[in-house]
Amino acid sequence: MRRRRLAMLSLDQFILDHPMYSKDGELSEVWVPGVAPDGPPWGMRPSTEMPPGKNKGDNDIRKYENVKECYEDLQKVLINAGLPETQDRSKQPRTDHNMDTTTICVLGAPSSAMSILLEGARQCPGKILLCLSTSWFCPAPPSPTTTVPLFIKQAVTFDFGGRTYLDTFSPPRRVTYLSWLGGPQFLMGEQFECPMGGSPKLSHLLANTLGVRLLLDTKQLPLTPALLLSNSYQLGFWGKYAMKAKTTRVIELCQKEGREETIRQEISAFLTSLKMKGHQKVVLKTFWPYPGRSPAISFYSSQDAPQVSDVVVGLFSELPQGQAVLLEGFVTTVPPRRITPSSPPACIPRCSVRPPELTIRLCAVVCRSRGDQPILSKVVCMVGRAEKPLCHRFALPQSLDTTLDSWGVLDETQKRNVWVQIKEASEKVMKAVMEEEKNMNPKERGGNKVQTDVLGVDMLLTCVDYMVSPVILGVSTDLCLESCGIHECVLGSLAAGRSTTVDSASSPLIETMLRRSMTYVMEGKEVLVIGAGGISKKFIWQAAQSYGIKIHLVESNPGHFASSLVTSFIHYDYEDFSCDNEEHAQNILSIVREKGLHLSGCMAFWDECTILAAILCGMLGLPGPPPNAVKLAKRKTQTQLCLLNTTAPNPPFPYAGAFAVPCFSLGPGTGGVEAAESVLSYPLVLKPESGAGAVGVRLVQDPDECRRLVQKMGVELEASKLISNDESSGIDAGGVYHKEEGCKPRIGGSCEPIVPEVGLSNGVSNADLTEPINATVQIPPPLLAEYITGSEHDVDLVLGFNGRLLAAYVSDNGPTLLPGFTETAAALPSRLSLERRCQLVQAASRSCRALGLYPGVFNVELKMTDSGPRLLEINPRMGGFYLRDWIRHIYGTDLVLVALALSCGLEPALPEKGAQESAVLVGIMCTGESHEKALGSTANPQRLSELHNAGYIRFNRLEGCPVHVPDQEPYGNVACQGESQKEARERLLGMCSALGLDSQGYPLRYLTGEFQ
Repeated sequence: MRRRRLAMLSLDQFILDHPMYSKDGELSEVWVPGVAPDGPPWGMRPSTEMPPGKNKGDNDIRKYENVKECYEDLQKVLINAGLPETQDRSKQPRTDHNMDTTTICVLGAPSSAMSILLEGARQCPGKILLCLSTSWFCPAPPSPTTTVPLFIKQAVTFDFGGRTYLDTFSPPRRVTYLSWLGGPQFLMGEQFECPMGGSPKLSHLLANTLGVRLLLDTKQLPLTPALLLSNSYQLGFWGKYAMKAKTTRVIELCQKEGREETIRQEISAFLTSLKMKGHQKVVLKTFWPYPGRSPAISFYSSQDAPQVSDVVVGLFSELPQGQAVLLEGFVTTVPPRRITPSSPPACIPRCSVRPPELTIRLCAVVCRSRGDQPILSKVVCMVGRAEKPLCHRFALPQSLDTTLDSWGVLDETQKRNVWVQIKEASEKVMKAVMEEEKNMNPKERGGNKVQTDVLGVDMLLTCVDYMVSPVILGVSTDLCLESCGIHECVLGSLAAGRSTTVDSASSPLIETMLRRSMTYVMEGKEVLVIGAGGISKKFIWQAAQSYGIKIHLVESNPGHFASSLVTSFIHYDYEDFSCDNEEHAQNILSIVREKGLHLSGCMAFWDECTILAAILCGMLGLPGPPPNAVKLAKRKTQTQLCLLNTTAPNPPFPYAGAFAVPCFSLGPGTGGVEAAESVLSYPLVLKPESGAGAVGVRLVQDPDECRRLVQKMGVELEASKLISNDESSGIDAGGVYHKEEGCKPRIGGSCEPIVPEVGLSNGVSNADLTEPINATVQIPPPLLAEYITGSEHDVDLVLGFNGRLLAAYVSDNGPTLLPGFTETAAALPSRLSLERRCQLVQAASRSCRALGLYPGVFNVELKMTDSGPRLLEINPRMGGFYLRDWIRHIYGTDLVLVALALSCGLEPALPEKGAQESAVLVGIMCTGESHEKALGSTANPQRLSELHNAGYIRFNRLEGCPVHVPDQEPYGNVACQGESQKEARERLLGMCSALGLDSQGYPLRYLTGEFQ
C-alpha cells in the first residue's frame, strides 16, 4: 500500500501549489525575503536542449517530468539501500527554521549524491537537503553589484537513520552551503553569496578530459604516454598547458596541406616509443568539439603503425572541424596470483577452463580538508575482463582490501604500500585542481565562494619495475561518488540492524560543508568580548578576523596588543575593585548603548572575565550560561558541594554527585585546617579556590606540611576558625560564601579576604612558596581536597541551549612533577577505550548540567579512577593552552568559531569525527623553571617557530616566561604527530632530545610513558 501511495504523488506536489506561492505573481514585483512568486526563480533558466519532436512550449512540462523521474529514482535507490521510502510532508510546510539555520543543499542525481546524503543524515540530521530541480530554489532578484542569498522552498530532507521527507518550507529556507554535483540543469552561481562546492562552470572545465590531462601532466603525475592530434580542438582554459606537458605530445593539424604525412610520422615515432616502454597496445580516443559526449574508444596493436595511421587519417577526413584524437599507451593491469584448486577424484568429471584476463579499475574520492589540504577519504575497486574497457556502473564496487586479497596480495605491508601510492597520487591530483582554482577569477569559477570540495579520480593498477603502481585515467566526481555510494549502501543493507560501521567516502566532505556553512552564517556577526587575556589568546582575534566576525573588545589595559586586531577596542577598567561586577556590567552596558553597537553575542575567553560576561549577557538579553552557574564553576569548593547536593530522585542516573571529590574551603569562618582534617585524610591537595594552569597547587603529605604551606600562603590559621553568630556571613544566590567584615569585592562578584598573591588565574605570579610573602592582593581563599589517584584527562565540551551535548573531545595528560601539579605532557585523541571515553564525557556533561552551565564551550578536568571518573574542576570557558589548536587539527572543529556561534544564539552542527582523526598528537610543556637553558639556546623561539613552519612540530606559545620563575604557567607546548601515540611519542622524544628539552629533572620518557 505504501509503495502505491508514493507512486501516485501528483505533479502539483512538485510545482508547489501552496497558497503562499501566488500563481499570478510577477517576477518584476518587489522581492520580500522568504516570499517568492511561483515559476522559474531569478538567475535560473531551463535547459535549451529540446528533445526530438518537442517545441519550446513543452519545456516546462518536460522539466517537471524530469523532477518526477528523479524522485522515482530516489525511491529505487533507497529501497536498494534497505531504507524506507520518502514520506510526503509537503502539505504541512516546515516552519522550524530561521535565517541562521544550517542548511546544506545537494543539487544532483540521487545516485551520485547518496553517499553525501546518508553521511549528512548521520552527522547533521535534518540539515542536509536534496534538491531535484533548480525550480525548487527561491533566490532574491539578481543584483548588478552585490551577491544575494539563496533560498529553497522545497526539498527532500534526510533525517535520522536515513529517513527522508518531501518537505516545503514556509518561509523558504536560506541555503548556507550548496553542493553542485552536475546534471543538465543550469545555475548561475556567481550571483549567490552562499558557499558552493562545485558549479556548472567548474564542472564544465573538469569535464574537458584533454585539458585536465594536460594540467596533471605538468605536475609529473603517473600518466600513460600520449600523443594528441588536434584539428582546431578548443582546449580553451587549458590551452596554456599544451606545450608544458611532460608525457603528452600535442600536434596541431590546422592546415590540410601535409596533414597526412605529419600524422603518419608522429604516429610512427610515438608507437616506436611505446614499444620501447613495453606497451603492447595503443588506445585510440576520439574527442568531439562539444562537451557532454564520451569519446569513442578503440584498441590497436602498437606493432601496426600503418593501420593506426590509416584509421587516424580517415577520422580527420570524415569528422568535422574541431575534433581531436588521443593515442595512449595501453596499461596492462596487475595480474592476479592464481591459486590452483585441488584436483577432483577420478570419478568426478573435470572441466578445464582458462580463466579470463582481468583488470582493476579504482575510484578514489578526495575531499578538501581544513587549510585547503586534500585528503583521500575512500577507494573502491571494480573488477572486469581486460579485453574491453571497464566502465562505471558495469561492476559491483568492492573495497581495495578485498580486491587485493582476491588478487593474492595478502601481506599487510604490501597492501599499505599500494594504499600509500594511491593516496599520494590522488591527493596530488586534487592539489593540482585546487591550485588552479586559486588562479581563477570568480567568473571563471562560477561564483565568489565557489571551489571544488570533492573530486573523484579514476585509476588503474599496473606493475612498474616489479612494483604495483597506480596510473591516472582521469577525473569523474559524480561517477566515483556514485560507486562509493553503491558500496556503502551494499554494506549498509547487509549491516542493517547491526552495529557494523560503514566508512563513508563523504565523511571529510561533510566536515568541510559544516565548517563553510557555519563560517557563512557567522560572517558579519558582532560580538562583545570581555577581556583580552595574554599572548596565548592572540589566535582568537586572528581567527575572528579570518571568519569576518566583528569583535568589540572590552579591556582594562589601554595599550593591549589586541587593540589593533579587533573591529573596535573599548578601554574600561573592570579591575577597579571599588565596583562589583553588577556595577561594571552597568557601566559597560552604557558604553555599548552610547556607541550604538548592534550585538549578536557577548562572551569571555579569559578566565577572570567569565562572570562579568555572563552578567552582561543577561542585561543585553543575549544567550549564554547563567551568572550563578558561572560563579559556581569558578569556585571549586562550591562546584563540588553543588554536585554532592544534586540527589533529587529524578533521572538521569547516577547523580552528578557520584563524580564529586571531597574538599574543604579554608575561608574565614570555615573551621580551618583542623575542620578539614576531621573530614579528609592525607595526602591532600592544597589549591586556590579559583585559578588556572594549576598555579599554586601543591600536594601535602601530613598536617605539619599542610600548616606550613597554608601559613606561607599568608592565610592565618586562626582567621579560619568558626566565627560567632553575631558576625555577618552567608551564602549568596550563587552559592558563594560571603563575609562582610574585613573583605572587599572582586571581579568574581563575591566578597574576598585580602591574602597574599598565590595562584592568580592569569598564571603570572612571582610567589615563592619557600619564603613568606608580605605583599597582598585580593584572591579567593585556598581549599583542601582529597588526592585522587588515576589518569588525568581533559574533556572539552560543546553544550547546546537545552544542555544537549553537541560535541566532546577527550585528551590525556601525563603525570605531574609532584608536589606540583603543573601539566607536563598530553596526547590527543585519548588512548582510553571507547567506553572509558564515554564515561568521562558523561561525567563532564552531567556535571555542567547539574550546575546549569550551558550553553557554551567549557573545559572540564577529570581523573579516571578504578571506580570511574572523578571531577577535578570545571572551567566555564573554552579550554586554554594548546587545546584549540590540537582539536582544530585533529577534528576540524574550531572551538573559537563554535563558542562565538553559541554566544550569538546559533547551535552549530558539528562533524562527528575529523578528517585527521586517525592522527595522534603528543606534546610536552616547556617551562622557564625546567628549560631555561634550552629556551635560550637550542630551543630558542626562532628555532621553535622554524620547526613549526616546516611541519616537524606543533608549537603553541603560552603565558609563561622562558626564564626561571617559580610557580608559573608553561612557556609553550611542543608536540609531534604520528599515526599512533607510540609513533608520535617516539618522534617527540627524538625532537626534544635534539632541542635539549629532555633532562634528569624533566624526564620526558617518564612523563610521556603512558602514551604508547
